[in-house]
Amino acid sequence: MIIPALHERQNARGGYLTSADMAAVAAEINQPLHRIQAVVSFYPHFRTEPPPKACVKICRDMACHLNGSVSMTERMKAWCQQEHGAEVEVEGVSCLGRCDRPPAATINDQLITAGDEARMKAAITSVLRDEDPQPDLDWDLAEPKVGRWEMDCYGGVGRYDAVRQFLAQGADPDVVLAALEKANLLGMGGAGGRAYKKWRDVLDATSSHGEKFIVCNADESEPGTFKDREILLAAPHLTIEGVILAGLVVGAKRGWIYVRHEYPEQIERCEKEIRRATEMGACGRNLFASGRDFHLNVFPSPGGYICGEQTALIEAMEGKRAEPRIRPPELQTNGLYQQPTLLSNVETFAWVPAILRDGGEWFAGRGLKSGPLAGTAGRLVKGKRLFSVSGDVARPGVYEVENGTTLGELIDVHCGGMKDGKQIAAVALSGPSGGLLSPRVPISQLNRRFVESALSEELSDMDVRDLPLDINLARAIGFMLGAGIVVYGTGCDVLAEAVANSRFYRNESCGKCVPCRIGSQKITEMGEALLAGRVSEEQLQSFQPTATQLGDVMTATSICGLGQVAAAPMQSILKSFPELARQACRNDSREAEQ
Repeated sequence: MIIPALHERQNARGGYLTSADMAAVAAEINQPLHRIQAVVSFYPHFRTEPPPKACVKICRDMACHLNGSVSMTERMKAWCQQEHGAEVEVEGVSCLGRCDRPPAATINDQLITAGDEARMKAAITSVLRDEDPQPDLDWDLAEPKVGRWEMDCYGGVGRYDAVRQFLAQGADPDVVLAALEKANLLGMGGAGGRAYKKWRDVLDATSSHGEKFIVCNADESEPGTFKDREILLAAPHLTIEGVILAGLVVGAKRGWIYVRHEYPEQIERCEKEIRRATEMGACGRNLFASGRDFHLNVFPSPGGYICGEQTALIEAMEGKRAEPRIRPPELQTNGLYQQPTLLSNVETFAWVPAILRDGGEWFAGRGLKSGPLAGTAGRLVKGKRLFSVSGDVARPGVYEVENGTTLGELIDVHCGGMKDGKQIAAVALSGPSGGLLSPRVPISQLNRRFVESALSEELSDMDVRDLPLDINLARAIGFMLGAGIVVYGTGCDVLAEAVANSRFYRNESCGKCVPCRIGSQKITEMGEALLAGRVSEEQLQSFQPTATQLGDVMTATSICGLGQVAAAPMQSILKSFPELARQACRNDSREAEQ
C-alpha cells in the first residue's frame, strides 16, 4: 500500500520526504511517480521539506477556539519568532480530538493539553534543548474507564468469547444478524444506518475476486468528538472482536482499523491487542482451531478530515487522494479495491460482543423510556451509546448513557453541571455539522408532525435541555445528533464560534466538488463580514435567503456530507440567533476570538 510505504520513508528520513524517497516508493510498489507525488501533495501529514526542530500545532476548533486557542496561536508565533526564529514552526490546525482538555496542541506530535502559554513555552524550550517536554497522555483519562462501561462485557480484559462461541456453535451468520436486528444497533459514526442491514448486504454481495474486506473507521476528526479515542485505549478488545466477528459473518478474511495519525497511543494499543488476540487464537490463522482465518492490521491515516468520509477513506487506503466517490455503487458491493466491504465505526463494532452475549433484546431494552417526551421515546428509543461532551461544562469527557437521555440530564448528572455557574448560550449536538441550537428552540423550527403528536398546542418553544439524545428521535423532532456535543455558556461570542465552525469546513473541503469548494468559502465570507461589523441591517435581510440558497445547492450537488452541512453553522445563526446577527450589524469594533 502506498500510504504505509510513505509513512515508513518519512519516519526514517526524520519527518519529511525527498524526491528520491518518492521515486523509491514508486519503484517498490510499481506505480508511476506522478501518482506518488499526487498523494504526498494532498495529505497534510506528509512534508517535502525538512521540518524545523520544533513543530507546534494548536487546535483552532470548537472547545479549543472557545478557550482562546486562536489568539494564543498568534502570540506563540510572535514569541517563537522573536526567541527562536526558524527553529520553531507554529500553526493552527483542525481538531486534534482532545476537546475535553482545551486548548490542545502537539509539539513534534507530543501532546500538550489544557496548556497555558507558560507551559507551552516551557515545552518548546525543552524540545529545543533535547529534553523531555513532559507530554500529556490520553491513557490518563482512559484508564479509569477500563471495565467500567456496560459495553465492556469482559470487565476490561478481552476473552473473545463471542468469537469462540460463534465458531463452536456452527458459525451461522443468521444468528448474529438476528441479534443485531433485535438490538436495533445503529451506526455510531454518522448517518446511523442499521448495522444488521449493512452486514447482510456484504454477506449477500458477490466478490469478483472472491474476497471481501472489513474496515473500522477510527479516523475521528469531527470537532467535538473523541469517544473512539477512549474506546481504543480503555476497551480495544471490544472493537477488535467486533471486527473479527464481522469478518466471520460476511466471509471476509482481512480487515483494518483505520486510525488518525494524531492518535499514536491508540495505534500502539490496537497493535498490541491484535497481537494478544492472535496469541489467544482469536485472530490470524485457524481461529480457535476452526479452520477459519481472519487477519487484522492497523492503518494509520495520513491526515485530513475528509478521510472520515467512508468512500474517501477507502480511496486513501487504495493509495489515492482522499476524494469521495460518487454513490451508488455502495461500499457493500464496491468498496476497497472494488470488492464488497463492510465499513463501520469503532463504537458500532464495540457493542457487538455484549449484544451477542446478552442478546439483542437486552440492548434494545436499555433505552430511556421516561422524560419530557416519554410517549414518543417509548416507541423509538432503544439501546445505549457514548457521547463526547466538551465546552462550558464542569466535567468534559466521554459518557455512556441510555439513548433518550435528555441533554439536561447529561449535563447535570454526568458532566457536573455548567462550568462556573454559566447558563447555556448555544449547543452543538453534532459537532459543527448540525449548526447551533439556541437555549429555547422555537416550535416552528421542529418537525410539524412531531409537534402535533407529542407537544402541547400552547407551547411556543421548548427548552433545549429537554431534547432527548437519540438518533431516531432526533430525526423525528428535526435536529441533527452526532457523537460530539459542545456546550457554549453565557459570556461567549456565539457568532464568532459559528464563524469558526464555517472556517473549519472551508479549510477541510477536499475541493473535488466546485459547489462545496466555492460555497464553503462564500458562506464563511458572509459570516466574517457580519462578525467584523461590515454588514448593514438592510444587507442582513438578504443573508437568510442567500445562505439558504447556498446550502440547498451545496446539499444537492456535493458528493459527500461535508458539502451538505458546510452552510449549517451560518444558517443556524440567521435562523436561531437573529438578534445576535442584528446586534453585529450595529457593532463596528468587535473584540472577538476570531
